Amino acid sequence: MIRHDETINNAPDKHNMVSRNMAEQFPTFKIRSGALTGFAELCRRYQLNPIRLLALEDLSPTVLRSYDISIPYDSLIRVLEHAATEADDPLFSLRLSLRHGIETIGPLGLLAGQCNSLAESLETFKKYVHFHAQGIEIDVKTEGNKALLTYSANVNTEVNLIQLVQLGVGRCFNILRDLRPEGMPVSAVQFQHAQQAPTEDYEKLLGARVLFNQPHNAVIFPARYLTATPNRTSSEVRRYFETYIERAGGKSEKPLELQVTQLIRELMPTGEATASTVAKLLGMNIRVLQRELQAMDTSFRSLLETVRYELAREWMTNSATPLTDLALQLGYSELSAFSRAFKRWSGSSPQQWQEEQWRKIHGSPS
Repeated sequence: MIRHDETINNAPDKHNMVSRNMAEQFPTFKIRSGALTGFAELCRRYQLNPIRLLALEDLSPTVLRSYDISIPYDSLIRVLEHAATEADDPLFSLRLSLRHGIETIGPLGLLAGQCNSLAESLETFKKYVHFHAQGIEIDVKTEGNKALLTYSANVNTEVNLIQLVQLGVGRCFNILRDLRPEGMPVSAVQFQHAQQAPTEDYEKLLGARVLFNQPHNAVIFPARYLTATPNRTSSEVRRYFETYIERAGGKSEKPLELQVTQLIRELMPTGEATASTVAKLLGMNIRVLQRELQAMDTSFRSLLETVRYELAREWMTNSATPLTDLALQLGYSELSAFSRAFKRWSGSSPQQWQEEQWRKIHGSPS
């Protein structure tokens, strides 16, 4: 551990060398724009122009208004590096992370909050985090009476990962803070990289002991709390949907329909986009949910099919995902079932639809 009065080590460390090697081992990944929540406000605190910083990496200001836009890791990391450099604050990304509540990761966080134990909640994150942020791995390790919520970023970039790691570890810290059972302390936070600022600056932000040059990026807490019931997230559910409805246009006459649609959309890749899961996240009995949707002249099944069709068109237009994989991501057990559904929605098979889109963009072959 580096003492408070020791000189900060600015030399390249093993973490940076590993990040350069990873560029050749992993594909290009993306992360949801929710990672930039609070970016504009923090920039203004340092008298920086957030729009200009985004423009340096060809990112639209729209990413500051939506949690759901996929952006390349390189772009995110460089924006954070630009901001940290211009603010002359190596802890910029750590400060940013502390503005992120559990609602910024959407239904994944809300789903975790409904588990019976903290261990189950963290297992939910471990299982599904890659749908929220590709290339990110979260795990829970135990060492004696300590539990470690670990974070690692296996992303294809040659950019220094320290700002990304600070953002990721800070978000893990917040997730654990929002879910932690009553009375559970955070014992320490540790980083693989070398110290970037005085230790007391880290500890003032996090309210916990901070260690550097460690084997894992991790948040440490007493292992006995793994079996305890996590803090329920009903207030976060309401706040999440209030924020979403504002982004979606405010005064909607059918907020429940919007809520259900958004949950289906975000839960789809996890395989948990079911009526029972959605009802649970909304704090409703499934029969009540079905009855209220029926009163709106719709149904869970109808909303599910609408979202499946929208996602299918988006993914078929903007990605090279094989149709078999796309079918599985949309909840179909086989490609033929997806093909039949898509033809029912559009009048064309998926292959015919893709060919037609290609002709619209590129023109008919001469």
